[in-house]
Amino acid sequence: MDRREFVVDSRWLGMGASCLMIMIWLSVYGFPVDVAMAAWVVLAATIQTVGGYMLGAYVNKLRRMAYHDSLTGVLVNRRFIDKLEHEVQLAKRNQYPVTLLFIDLDNFKDFNDRHGHIKGDQLLCQFADLLQVNVRRQDAVGRWGGEEFVVLLPQTETKVGLSVGDRIQKQARSLLSGVTVSIGVASYPLHAASAKELTEKADALMYEAKKKKDCMLAATN
Repeated sequence: MDRREFVVDSRWLGMGASCLMIMIWLSVYGFPVDVAMAAWVVLAATIQTVGGYMLGAYVNKLRRMAYHDSLTGVLVNRRFIDKLEHEVQLAKRNQYPVTLLFIDLDNFKDFNDRHGHIKGDQLLCQFADLLQVNVRRQDAVGRWGGEEFVVLLPQTETKVGLSVGDRIQKQARSLLSGVTVSIGVASYPLHAASAKELTEKADALMYEAKKKKDCMLAATN
């Protein structure tokens, strides 16, 4: 089941508000009998409706800029944390597991030094796309910072999370021009009692995995 939170499309909200205002105005003053005046009313109503739609589209754009990383298009750090905390609360209430993957691109700085920052940015975008095609609709992908990414897997045991991580590693080896990834995996409530503990656990495991490179480590307690 798709459990992503519902987000209202502000375009239709803006248009609906405009239409409501027009209907209220007409109910109070009535539709003009004079043809010329009626034409002006229709024109004004059209302009207001289109304006409401365009304003809503602008609000959508601002929301996307606030929620998504401008380079890769995945969730920004703060928004991902909000989703993680929300998901852990749901998991606690409904008693299901949540698995978190912390992922770091190995030797990304060396890649940048050899190929330049433009190629480095392209690699980050390519990897973000790779992550998104390897998760379900109800999962979430975020950019933690720099070359670090995170994947949230609701209703997922550690074993399944490891399987997702393994798939990501295999595709990274074949697609990322020699750059590999190191991954830390932890699950709620098996390895952590809160979203904060889950984050700290997966992050620490990722840093341990990074010492070996092209490695994945899962929490054991």
